[in-house]
Amino acid sequence: MQLVYQGFKIFFFPSYIHGVFFFPFSFFQARKRMEHGNGSRHLALYKAAVHGQWITAKRIFDEDPSALTAKISGFEEIALYVAITAGHSIEFVQNIVNLMSEDLIGTVNRDGNNALHAAAMVGNLEAAKILVKKNPTLTQGRNVLNATPLHYAASYAHQETVRFLLPVTRDEYPSPFTDKDGVRLLNSLITADFYGLALHLLKRYPALARGTDQYGFTSLDMLARKPQAFPSGSRLGFRHSFLYHYCAANSVDTETFHQGGDVENQVGGSEKYCQKRFSFLRDIDKTLLMHKQAVELLRNLISEALKANESQLHSLLGSSTQTATKFGIQEFVAEAIKSYPYSVWFRDGDGCTIFHLAIKHRQEKIFNLLYQIGNHKHIITSLADSLGNTMLHLAGTLQPSSKISGAALQMQRELQWFKEVEKVIQPSYKERKDKNGRTPRQVFTEGHKSLVEQGEKWMKDTATSCATVAALVITVVFAAAFTVPGGNNSDQGIPIYLNETAFVIFAISDALGLFSSSTSLLMFLGILTSRYSEGDFLKALPMRLSIGLITLFFSIASMLAAFSAAFHLVLFHRVKWIAVPIGLVACAPVTLFALLQFPLLSEMISSTFGRSVFRKHSEEIIF
Repeated sequence: MQLVYQGFKIFFFPSYIHGVFFFPFSFFQARKRMEHGNGSRHLALYKAAVHGQWITAKRIFDEDPSALTAKISGFEEIALYVAITAGHSIEFVQNIVNLMSEDLIGTVNRDGNNALHAAAMVGNLEAAKILVKKNPTLTQGRNVLNATPLHYAASYAHQETVRFLLPVTRDEYPSPFTDKDGVRLLNSLITADFYGLALHLLKRYPALARGTDQYGFTSLDMLARKPQAFPSGSRLGFRHSFLYHYCAANSVDTETFHQGGDVENQVGGSEKYCQKRFSFLRDIDKTLLMHKQAVELLRNLISEALKANESQLHSLLGSSTQTATKFGIQEFVAEAIKSYPYSVWFRDGDGCTIFHLAIKHRQEKIFNLLYQIGNHKHIITSLADSLGNTMLHLAGTLQPSSKISGAALQMQRELQWFKEVEKVIQPSYKERKDKNGRTPRQVFTEGHKSLVEQGEKWMKDTATSCATVAALVITVVFAAAFTVPGGNNSDQGIPIYLNETAFVIFAISDALGLFSSSTSLLMFLGILTSRYSEGDFLKALPMRLSIGLITLFFSIASMLAAFSAAFHLVLFHRVKWIAVPIGLVACAPVTLFALLQFPLLSEMISSTFGRSVFRKHSEEIIF
């Protein structure tokens, strides 16, 4: 019995331990095995959704129907969400939607995004159409950021998706088209350069022009940060500028373009019209169309802003106009002044008007509007900022510009600004002192000391390099004048090939090479021995460098022409066709030199001898 008792104890005790103490451990082991199985299934489903492998996914769904709504990623995304964002197979999306009910399709991820949010985020238009057809209420879904799929499509700049979602998103509470949500949508469209869509939305909900988004920005504020949307902010080259004006003269009329009907349909019609003409003008046409839409949007925004009260109007137009001034958007500032003339008196936190800001940020297109203002310009130019700086003090403060290449040319443009502002202010203000007791000239000299040094170094380095080349050319062409090809007659010293046309070309080219290289060398020596005072950077130094580069180009071209002629004279008796390949090869270094130096030379000639950037662009009086 004892043995039995002990045996019973031995038998019972291990069972008790296994049943009581080891049961939780066995349970967790089983759970871990189950989770491991689910994890493997989720990984397989995730891969299938990413690659659009419907057969694999269908097998998993048949084995476990709950896998349709299983969170298979770290962002708690279901398979439908993953397939939409991957975008490899629209058939996969269609098949999985067919298996799901309307409610299941609305399953959200960790951030509250439903499947339509995902389609809007990546611009999967076909998936968006499938989802909306299955469950139209998805368009009203809000995530943790309170954004609808339409907001996401606009934020991620998917134009076609926006076009699709805009009419199918319902204007019901809470509406995505009103208050801060509506302004947020409008601002997103402006940021994405969808000005036609933004104009369409504004026409439907005009009050958006007077509202702010969740960050406190108005639509005018956003448009004022888009200089490329306007002609004045687009930096087009000569060829593109010519094509732009050609398209502007031959495109549809702006007024006709915007009369009645749906704006976006008219936009599409205009695009088709442009594309039917010449394919090489397509990009220019799109740019022109964007500019027209942006200007029209600006006019509508300002028109609605004028309906606000006085204090709100100052907030709407004041800050946005000042921002547009800093970015140099001439159309924006001009339209604001014409619509609300008092805006010329708006001041920022430093006491600067828009014309003070134009000088401060070196925006000559805005400054030129001063010439389209009546007698009020005499009052505006007499104003000082909160630190006592007049316009001339601001012109004397150094403002480096990325638009001007080279320290010397930047110094030239700074001098041009100072002298232009000096013309428009009252004579007594030229010697007026700021709070630090400095006159405008003193401010200019102190502020530009380092730029003068940089300009001097740049000029000397350029002149030294070019002078070396000019000296080498002089040496070559001078020696060639006394070693003519074919030699001379031993009796009288007359060149043997004197009557040949190629010899005449050789002689003229050699002489031109000598004269032009000598002129070039003298110009570069004049740069090296210059005083380098502030005033020299305005005309003298750029003029010498321009003449030096031009004559150096002619000297190199003449030297190669002389070489080609001499080479022809030596070999033409044996190789008749030698002149053509030699001439073509000789053009290569000349062309290369021209391509390398032309941008700098063109900019220098334009800024020194070309039309001034300070001038009245229109006879229209804006104030």
